[in-house]
Amino acid sequence: MTDDRKSGLALILGSIGGIVTMAIHPTSSGVLTPAQFERLAVVSAIAHSLAMISSLALFLGALGLTRRLTACEAPDSPDRLSIAALVAFGFAIVALLFATAVSGFIIPDIMRHMIRDGAANTAQWHNIIDAVFQFNQAFARIYSVAASAAIVLWSASALRNGGLNRTIAIYGCVVPPLLIVLIAVGHLRLDVHGMAVVVFAHAIWFVVSGVELYRRPASFSEARSATLLDGQHPSAE
Repeated sequence: MTDDRKSGLALILGSIGGIVTMAIHPTSSGVLTPAQFERLAVVSAIAHSLAMISSLALFLGALGLTRRLTACEAPDSPDRLSIAALVAFGFAIVALLFATAVSGFIIPDIMRHMIRDGAANTAQWHNIIDAVFQFNQAFARIYSVAASAAIVLWSASALRNGGLNRTIAIYGCVVPPLLIVLIAVGHLRLDVHGMAVVVFAHAIWFVVSGVELYRRPASFSEARSATLLDGQHPSAE
């Protein structure tokens, strides 16, 4: 299996993992019994562990995607948009790991202490949970904006130099900036439902790009070989 195919598969599987994460992500309201809370905590740990694994798969795929787009750049004047995208996406993945750790493991542990402590200090524990939750929201915003910016940069590179389908490149230049604006003005709150919107919008781009990598590795390699032989830029074909 070629590197392009492996990278495409990683993008597809990582995106599917992100969608499954949001589908099983627990939501609750009202007072929970200790037994109900423990079941909720287990589901939360599973969902956020899957999110971590999926994000690593996406980053592996992003490495291959960046290699492909970089190879399409003009050798004498590379614009390095795809490299900048990879840096932004790496920054986003770090933020996502912090957000999932807080939501999936730290907050449930705090809630366990609250349940054992009894009703007397419930108000104080709720204040602590609310404060810690703000860390989750901050890292969720960082991830959403940085990952969206990375998709914009990859898409701009593809529009300028080739390497991806033009339709998905245009999608990547339109939808992620809209997400950034909605987050910035506060219309898209990154609760479970808001985060699902971000994950699904990103997943469309990653899945289609992954399919491109998986289905067209041979022709791309041939184009690059031709470049090495006669000095022609791949996107000029």
